[in-house]
Amino acid sequence: MSVYTKIAIPMFCVAFAMFILARKKRDKNYMIPGFVLLAAGFVNAVLAITAG
Repeated sequence: MSVYTKIAIPMFCVAFAMFILARKKRDKNYMIPGFVLLAAGFVNAVLAITAG
């Protein structure tokens, strides 16, 4: 398992936790960091797939 995969999985988990908090608390301040972490996790996942 590459380092990028080990970084991408927690980023996805935290991003989805932010989305759950945004829905539960009805506060949009959790959405922007959630999308940023989701995008960063996606980039790390693509790098992990590319690197092997």
